[in-house]
Amino acid sequence: MVFFTIPGRPVPKQRPRMGKKGNIYTPKKCREYESAVGWTARKVFKNPYDGPVSLQVRIYLAEAGGDLDNYVKSIQDGLNGIAWRDDRQITRLKASKTIRPGKTERAEVVIQRL
Repeated sequence: MVFFTIPGRPVPKQRPRMGKKGNIYTPKKCREYESAVGWTARKVFKNPYDGPVSLQVRIYLAEAGGDLDNYVKSIQDGLNGIAWRDDRQITRLKASKTIRPGKTERAEVVIQRL
């Protein structure tokens, strides 16, 4: 079992956007958060897990915003290739979102091999 905290305000996954030249891209804020998730996870993962895994995510926000499933998706995508090879390996998921005005914003993550 691996536990780590991603500091700062979590960013929900946003829908892909279409650029002026017709290219599709993920918004910058979302890409940056996924990158921060990955760098945080690299501190505790030497190699990605193979096989099924369990993911538990606790989101702590100072104010309301975003759908829980979109926060989880940003974290899942940030962990691809680091905690697991692909997020299709997640066979058990537990997530919660707590609003705590004036408190430190963060995401707490627990990953376990099954």
